[in-house]
Amino acid sequence: MRRAPLVPLLLAALALSGCPRASRPARPTLPEAAQGLLSAIEQEGALAGALVVDAQTGLPLFSHREHVRLLPASTMKVVSTSSALAALGPDFRFVTPVFLEGTHQGTLFEGQLVVESSGDPSLGSWRFPETGAACEQIAEALWGRGIRQWRGALRIQAPDTDVEGPLGPGWAWDDAAYAMSAPPTPFVFRENVVDLALVRPDGTACAEPPVVQVSPPFATFPTTLRLDTSATKPGLACLRARGAPGVQCVWRSASDQCPRAASLRLSIDDPQALFTACVEDALARKGLTRLPVRGAAASPAAPTRQSLLELISPPLSELVKATNKESLNLYADRLGLRFARERTGNESFSALRAALGEELARRGISSRELRPVDGSGLSRYNLASPRGLVQVLFTGLRESYGPALADSLPIAGVDGTLANRRLSAQSLGRIRAKTGTLSSQKAFVGIAERPGDLEHPRVVFALMLGNMDEQPALSANEVFDRFAEALIHLPLQ
Repeated sequence: MRRAPLVPLLLAALALSGCPRASRPARPTLPEAAQGLLSAIEQEGALAGALVVDAQTGLPLFSHREHVRLLPASTMKVVSTSSALAALGPDFRFVTPVFLEGTHQGTLFEGQLVVESSGDPSLGSWRFPETGAACEQIAEALWGRGIRQWRGALRIQAPDTDVEGPLGPGWAWDDAAYAMSAPPTPFVFRENVVDLALVRPDGTACAEPPVVQVSPPFATFPTTLRLDTSATKPGLACLRARGAPGVQCVWRSASDQCPRAASLRLSIDDPQALFTACVEDALARKGLTRLPVRGAAASPAAPTRQSLLELISPPLSELVKATNKESLNLYADRLGLRFARERTGNESFSALRAALGEELARRGISSRELRPVDGSGLSRYNLASPRGLVQVLFTGLRESYGPALADSLPIAGVDGTLANRRLSAQSLGRIRAKTGTLSSQKAFVGIAERPGDLEHPRVVFALMLGNMDEQPALSANEVFDRFAEALIHLPLQ
């Protein structure tokens, strides 16, 4: 493997080791080590930008191409989540009202079950007990009203929006089948995904089609499956069928191999249909009978509306934590669109761009440093510089919601998208950062604690890497690990 000339970093590693004092060379400074690291990868054709500032004063401590604009990828989530926190507050909760619209006589309810969508991205999610059992809560509420039979329909009432399409501007169509690109529809249920599993029972020949299993069990998800035994690299890949529901999948394996199982989490087009099936399943398990609708009318004349229950999300601080730690695209875009509605009265990506632009201007951040298009970072139209990302995090930390924003960032070596970072034992827990990955781009924005530095005990940083080679001497994650160690331990001058 090729080796980059990283003498300054080797010296730093020696200085941080347990060697006797007499054999230690002089420790490099943070600027020396970081400059050597970034220059080494740029010699391979990569493009790097970085900025480090004091978290309290904003004083620049190290910079390298701080104004270069690259794809921020999922570090854009820091922009959307901090904006949502600024507009709505950490204690904000989505409230999804459920109404009965019809007549209730004895044990029979005739009419519509109406759900007013709030855009809650966590509705029906397995991540939160507050919303994960939404269908069961509805069944319990009907049962508690003495209703044992229901003749009617379920209606989702979504707010007027101007969403331009199922995908955001600049999203890749070949990602559309996967959970990462689940559309941020005005009504979201179960994060707009289903789980697809392919299983070959014991004794099944490889040439025979596997058993296709969809979860949750009440979901219907059209899947066209093709087996390819001529592949050199095994795997399962799916594409959304243009103009048709479901996906087209290919399960690849070598001719001398016979994989027994594979699974994927895939996006769905119609969360309302999935929610309806979930409610019907919960009613059946509760023992509540759904009667067929008589004629064309789903409800009797002159129905009355009465509140049944409210489905309430976790607080925004918890939604933001899940969004940033697990890099959830759907959550980031739904929170961004809710922020846009708060600021402009409309939910659309064009309204989101305008609202984010105004929010950045309020913080004194130039559009030359940050140009947001969506809330998740999936768009290839987003642009950001290290300076722009640092300014977003720096200004957010100084506002009242700052602790919630800091708490939402993954902790290197501990959790979230940084759980597997290989840092020294002395560095664990001292780096919090949002990551971003898109094609050959990698970005990080976060906070580093510097033990023993009384003058600059905490710094805010951004590291952006572009045009990374597929087989570099140092991977983007290795660059981050070395940069992080230097941030924590090396002197500033």
